[in-house]
This record gives sequence, C-alpha cells and structure tokens, in this order.
Amino acid sequence: MHTQKWGLTQFALSMIAVTAVTIAIIFSVFSCGAGKVNFDAEYFFVSYSEEDDAVSAGSISGAVTNLGGAGYILPYNGAFYVTVAAYYDEKDAEKIKFSLLKRGLQCEILKVETGEYPVNSNISGNKSKLFEGNLNTLDSLSRMAYSCANGLDRGEFDQTAAKEVIKNISDGLAGLEKSNRDNCFSAEIERLSEILGDLGGYIRSKDLRRLQVAILDTIINIKLY
Repeated sequence: MHTQKWGLTQFALSMIAVTAVTIAIIFSVFSCGAGKVNFDAEYFFVSYSEEDDAVSAGSISGAVTNLGGAGYILPYNGAFYVTVAAYYDEKDAEKIKFSLLKRGLQCEILKVETGEYPVNSNISGNKSKLFEGNLNTLDSLSRMAYSCANGLDRGEFDQTAAKEVIKNISDGLAGLEKSNRDNCFSAEIERLSEILGDLGGYIRSKDLRRLQVAILDTIINIKLY
C-alpha cells in the first residue's frame, strides 16, 4: 500500500510539472533571440552499438530489446546509436554502463547537449515562444516515462499506475498536437503518438524507455522553421 501511494504521488507531481510547462507554451515569455530558440539540456544515452547506417543498427536493435533495453535507434551526427537507456545525470548513466560491462555487454555513453536552435529569421516571436514551450513540454514528458520505467523496475509502480502515466503522456501529446497544426513539430508529435499507441496492454519498463528515447530524439534532432 505504501508503494502504491508513493508511485501515484510521483505521478501527480509529474503531471503538475507538465501542466505548468504546457501553460507556459501560451503565456510565458521565453528567452528567444532573433533567429534562434534557446533550450539548454544534457542527456546521456547508454549505447550498446554505434553503426554507420540504419540497416546495421536495426539488425542489433531487437537483441537489445530482448535484453530489456530500449533498443531505440538514435540518429546523431551522422551515426546511429542502438540505445539501452537514457539518463539526465551522467553518474546514473555510468552506473548502468558499469553494470552492463560486468554482464559482458560492451556499452558506451553518448552525451548530447542542447542549446541554441537556429530558426528562420522570418518567424514570429509567438512562434519562437511556442517552439521553446514544445521543447520544455517534451522534456517533461520524457522524464515522466523515465520515472515510470524506474518505478516498474523497482516494483514501486503497478500496471494501474503505469497506465495512468501513459494516459497523461498521451494527453500531453494531444495538447501539443492542438497547439502545433501544420508546423515542424506536427509530424514528430504524430510519430510519438504512434509509438505510444503501440505499447500494448501490459506496460513494461523497456517500452517506456523506448518511448523516452524517442521523445529525446525529437528534442535533439528537430529542425525548426
């Protein structure tokens, strides 16, 4: 009973954060300069393999998924990384890497830092604010998926709590969809909604990690216009 209350409390706090950021899409004033959007974050991906093409990475992805990892293929700087998991703190990523190395799995850590996103200088200030709000909201949704995956692994979340998190991530994406009709985020939001819809009836931590990395993929690789 104590565990269930803990999980739902964390979920509620996550939803407060997502709601606040979603409201910020419309009302907050962000630090958007001319021709750029600022969003500073650091992400640490534990990667089982780095490949030169998507086909080679795809042949490995299934094996990583079978081992309980995300198995998501992350394109970055011309390479394709078969991800096991993603973290927001380098120490957490190092711990997992060390644990996997002890099991004979050769993994590396890919650190990705975001900052200034170039945009068309002709877009309006309101659109720049919208884009930065989108990035903040997606970051919050990714952290919800991450927290739920950890909760499932530790036995702190049951299926009911996990499905509530999934529902609210879905609601968050739906809110983004309504705010981003026919712009550079539209196709990405649709893609993430499809990944979410494929999770199935029984929610596993690796499914949530895959969703988390997919959201981070959008944050890292989105081209603003």
